[in-house]
Amino acid sequence: MSHALKKTRAISARAREIELIQARLAVLSEFESALERDNATLRAQRAAILQHSFGGGSRQSKIGLDSCQPLAVPSPIKVVYPGLTKSPWGF
Repeated sequence: MSHALKKTRAISARAREIELIQARLAVLSEFESALERDNATLRAQRAAILQHSFGGGSRQSKIGLDSCQPLAVPSPIKVVYPGLTKSPWGF
């Protein structure tokens, strides 16, 4: 009887492991599907933006305009050193 009980427990443990693996696979499958949908959506949005920016007439998208703006560069800070009459930068 003891051998049959051990065998039943081992089978039950394996069945639980299989169920757990199947559940994990189902979750991973859902993640994969969501990522594929998101990727397709992003590709479609990117294509629409590029088409609108380059082939959609005279108007540019806001993203296109913002990406062409130069970054603000701060002017050098004037530092006064004792004994100097001119700025080291010439102004």
